[in-house]
Amino acid sequence: MRLLALDTCTEACSATVMVDDEVHSQYQIAPRRHSVIILPMIESLLAESGVSLKQLDAIAFGCGPGAFTGVRLGASVTQGIALGADLPVIPISTL
Repeated sequence: MRLLALDTCTEACSATVMVDDEVHSQYQIAPRRHSVIILPMIESLLAESGVSLKQLDAIAFGCGPGAFTGVRLGASVTQGIALGADLPVIPISTL
């Protein structure tokens, strides 16, 4: 399975790409900077893992609870990427 997962619900911004049993991940404590770092973080992880968006099976994201703006950012980035790459979306509770 090839999966992109991201979470922007808290002060930490994180993204992970899983390709079969190999996991590439980035995590950064960055209050109020998620919108600046999440897309470069995703791009970097995809390059590091050697897959493109079109090669993924799905995109997962932390859907809350969490900071209102962070939840909206995670959902919108996920939906935008998923729509462009024709991928299913998997919402994951942060509880």
